[in-house]
Amino acid sequence: MSAPEDEQTPLWPPLLLTLGVLFIATETRNPTLALTALAALVLLPTAWRLMTRRWVRGDVLRGLGAGYLASHLPLLLGACTTLNRPECRIHLCMDGVLAGVPFIPWAGLLGTLFYWAWFAPVSGPHAE
Repeated sequence: MSAPEDEQTPLWPPLLLTLGVLFIATETRNPTLALTALAALVLLPTAWRLMTRRWVRGDVLRGLGAGYLASHLPLLLGACTTLNRPECRIHLCMDGVLAGVPFIPWAGLLGTLFYWAWFAPVSGPHAE
């Protein structure tokens, strides 16, 4: 008899296999295979966890909050790219911040999906 799989256990074999395909694709400089492996590395484990995990009360609200927080990462990274310029150390240069604006919706969506797929549900009276 095999032990029941823990609901929070990461999917290491598919992740490592996809990571190996991604490594081989980048070494052979095959952009189509590399992008496919990269998308699979993100989407397949996320979809698997979304379909198989137990949903508890408040998951949707916490997931949307995680997406809201993650949507600010492109702005922060854009601001950090301007720190090597002396004139931007005193006054924030908006060109770096605005460069991250097109990525805000994608970062928010990925933040929400990653929360729903990978973070453990809150233990408490509603978790049963």
